[in-house]
Amino acid sequence: MSYIYELLQAPAPPDEWTTEYDFNESPGTFPIAERVNAVQDRENVIACFGKWLEEKQLGLLDGEAFIINTEAADRHFEGRFAAFQQAVMALQKLNETQFIHDHDWVAALIDNLGKAFTQKYGDYVLWGNDMTPTPLDEFLRKAQSGVHYYIGAVLKYK
Repeated sequence: MSYIYELLQAPAPPDEWTTEYDFNESPGTFPIAERVNAVQDRENVIACFGKWLEEKQLGLLDGEAFIINTEAADRHFEGRFAAFQQAVMALQKLNETQFIHDHDWVAALIDNLGKAFTQKYGDYVLWGNDMTPTPLDEFLRKAQSGVHYYIGAVLKYK
């Protein structure tokens, strides 16, 4: 199960949170999702997220808000750079004939590069002023340490 966590700058009442209807009414908003639903056990999902943050030494959950540690991105991506480099090297070995005629092989190599950089089918956050979900990997690269991120809606997608 993968989740979309709405992140707010300050606590907000539930009637101001994003809903599954916001996504399902505009399917182009999150094209990788077949369907978006509200979670039934929001508190448990948030608690599991907090436990994951602490186990991975990425941050600390306090109620429904969390902060990201200074070294969170370095810890989260430790070891993935080597896989990224391998994917880049595999692409560099392509010749023009393969590039032109081996579509499936080249597409798989490009897909491997993308996976090494950002997990496309993992958790996402709604962050900022638009309705475009951001991969958790991207958020961890851009999040500011010490800033409180308040969790609003928690949605699941399939």
